[in-house]
Amino acid sequence: MSSTPGSPTNYLKSQVSPWVSRYPAGSVIEPHVHDTLQILYANCGAMHVRTHGQSCIVNPGRAAIIPAGLEHEIHMRGQTEMATLYVGDLRNFPLLNGVSSITVSSMMKQLLLRTIDRSADNSFTPSRNVHLLGLLFEEMQTPDLKAPHFSMPTDRRASLVCEMILADPVKNSCLKTLASQVGACTRTINRIFRKELGVSFCEWRQQVRISFAIDALHQGQPVSKIAFDLGYSTVSAFSYAFRKQIGITPTLYVSRKPNMTSASMSN
Repeated sequence: MSSTPGSPTNYLKSQVSPWVSRYPAGSVIEPHVHDTLQILYANCGAMHVRTHGQSCIVNPGRAAIIPAGLEHEIHMRGQTEMATLYVGDLRNFPLLNGVSSITVSSMMKQLLLRTIDRSADNSFTPSRNVHLLGLLFEEMQTPDLKAPHFSMPTDRRASLVCEMILADPVKNSCLKTLASQVGACTRTINRIFRKELGVSFCEWRQQVRISFAIDALHQGQPVSKIAFDLGYSTVSAFSYAFRKQIGITPTLYVSRKPNMTSASMSN
């Protein structure tokens, strides 16, 4: 009989090791790969994870699952405490084609931090902690916890435009200005976005801004401040864009997430 991904038997021979470190704002971990699955979490602060073709935000409300062998780089968006769990020799775990972003539920946070804490002890063995690992991975695979990430174009010019947006998502430069800086016209850049990503440049930038908005919400920033910082003319316009992409308003999103301050509720 085959075992399911969350079955305890899948973790008896796993290799589990933790890594916890603090980084100042602006730090960059250059492109690299691991030979094990990586669960990347920010106990405080925020990180921007970039791979070839994908990008996502990691913060106290979201984690990233990075498959073995996938080259990635990490940019710290503030003073950050990184909490990472490396897991090797997994059996029957669903294959990942790229980095996966997930919402960190209250249960997952406790399971993840507990696993990281335990695995730092030299006496830690998966066979003794098999149920803890099983619960963690079962929770990680809950469909409702999938979080948005955004794709990146392979075309060099469009990719450079994306890099400029990611470097400063608040800056409201028009596409014409950005395109001219990479030696292209707006029509060319929009055509590339639609061909490679299936969305217009404006739609892609909207995805990025909402992703950064979620990061700001987890940092306790008021909805009104986030809206104007990201260039929305009104809070209502921001709330509409947020609801269109996430399915609920930012105020409701805050009320459903743990460890957020009441300041986030101001609108």
